[in-house]
Amino acid sequence: MEIRQYTIDQLSELTGYKRRTIRYYIQQGILQPPAGRGRGGFYYDSHLKQLRDIRAQQDKGLGLAEIIPLLKTDLSGETTPARVIRARYEIVPGLEIDVSRTLEEQQGKKINRLLKIARSIMMEENASD
Repeated sequence: MEIRQYTIDQLSELTGYKRRTIRYYIQQGILQPPAGRGRGGFYYDSHLKQLRDIRAQQDKGLGLAEIIPLLKTDLSGETTPARVIRARYEIVPGLEIDVSRTLEEQQGKKINRLLKIARSIMMEENASD
């Protein structure tokens, strides 16, 4: 069986989605990123199928918020974990704090306090060395 590869332009033409929409779906974790990087990135039949599935659900009148949980369910009925988008904050060179975007949205003020405290502690340590 031949494995087909598509450029984003080909995928766009086959699905009717604009390139921008495809990139948005990737950014949101709805669609897997392409293989390869930059202009050399390519997509497989699995990407094409998933975009067609999204389109079919939209044609039924469902919104993206309603479609996403459907996409996360595999054939066995098990729900697979969604891709987690993360934010990374540098405290000092070599020390970073990694936070999920969901937690950042829910606890933004506390995270900012934590970052200030961590930076303050690291600056104290650097000053005393």
